[in-house]
Amino acid sequence: MNLENRRAIILESPSGKGEEWLKQQTSLDWAIAKQERPAKPSQMAEIHVTPTDGPQDFCEKFRELRKSRAFVNFMESCTHCGICIDKCHEFLSTADVNNAPVGRAELVRTLYKKGNRLKPEDVDLNKLYTYYYQCTECRRCSVFCPQGIDQSEITRNVRNILTSEGRIAEYVAATMAAVYKTGNNLGLKPKAQGAVIDFLKEELKEETGKDIDIPLDKEKAEILLIPSSADLYVNTDTLKGYAKVMHALGKDWTMDSEVAEVANFGLFASEKHLREFGDRVVSRAIKRGVKYVVWGECGHGWRAATNYTRFRLAEKGLPLTHILQFTDKAIQRGQLKLDRNKNDDLFNYHDPCNYARGGNLVNEPRRVLKAVVRETVESKFTKQETFCCGAGGGLLAHEDAWEDFKMWGGWPSLYYAWKTGAHTLISPCAIDKAQYPHLIEYHKIDMKMKGLMDLVGYAVQL
Repeated sequence: MNLENRRAIILESPSGKGEEWLKQQTSLDWAIAKQERPAKPSQMAEIHVTPTDGPQDFCEKFRELRKSRAFVNFMESCTHCGICIDKCHEFLSTADVNNAPVGRAELVRTLYKKGNRLKPEDVDLNKLYTYYYQCTECRRCSVFCPQGIDQSEITRNVRNILTSEGRIAEYVAATMAAVYKTGNNLGLKPKAQGAVIDFLKEELKEETGKDIDIPLDKEKAEILLIPSSADLYVNTDTLKGYAKVMHALGKDWTMDSEVAEVANFGLFASEKHLREFGDRVVSRAIKRGVKYVVWGECGHGWRAATNYTRFRLAEKGLPLTHILQFTDKAIQRGQLKLDRNKNDDLFNYHDPCNYARGGNLVNEPRRVLKAVVRETVESKFTKQETFCCGAGGGLLAHEDAWEDFKMWGGWPSLYYAWKTGAHTLISPCAIDKAQYPHLIEYHKIDMKMKGLMDLVGYAVQL
């Protein structure tokens, strides 16, 4: 998609809502009205954040960013060439200048240029909060930028300050609070997890005629598998896919009710929270006495894990691998018997942003997919050039005032998947699996959505 055909592609949505969306775009910075609901003081307390005085505190912390060589490089090296503008799904959907990577960065570059002369009255915290919570941290701009400027990292630096002083989206804060309470985003307690697992084991027995275990809190297991909590709630075929593979391979594994979550919303809020959530996993892996950790399907969760948690685990002698790397190796070794005819359809694989641009997970998912389905087709923009689903960075919140923004932000990615002619969209990402069904319904596209381990589960022969 580019600036010339942006309007045409928006109007091509079968939803018929494109004209109405374009009519809202009445100025260069109209999207400032599309603000995610901020967290309440009580919610901030639940994630151990104490609100500060505001602009003065922001100035002091912003000056500290000048000690970051990466941040200084990003601020100094932009030539305003504009190459990034039509690469950002948020700009393509809104045409708001502050939703172009260069425009969003300019909001803080003007502050950066003031140096020690920066004053509280120079800081518009409402504007910073609004636009820096409209960035999905997808990193697509960094792929095309001639200088390698990573808007996602600028976003994370700004959000780090905003979070520390109590400016954070309610959805992000509430999700993080659930992790502090229960160890997972959905707030599922061990008893609830056990009840779901018992039900799924009965389903597996009916489907396969075999007793397939889904161990929870098993003592002295060899493998600790971390799922997305959504796998215990809505994406249950994904969890059954994990279980079938482990059963077929005869692995000694378990899940842990205190860390039933691969997602890490600290990536969307602050480095402090990201590390605390990652360290919870390390702590439980050590306590369980496992030999290695297997990570479930979640894009941003894998980015946080492979760039932080992996090294903390390695310090304890514990390797980390993704379930798709694990499954790919088993397939390459001929250890899994698969029937591709079980998935007789035309499938399009969507590269989650944080696999392709933040987690070095591109080839393994494709090899797994081709091993378990009969036919696949690629979108125009794939791998490092993949478009974001529009719900990353904590934008998954279900709010009436926010819904159109989220649905049009994800339209470029769905549009190019739709144009392949595929009937089923595949993504091994929990946020994608939550976002795309709503996108498909909103835009009235005739497609289905599945996780990749779902298809593995359908194809594996036990």
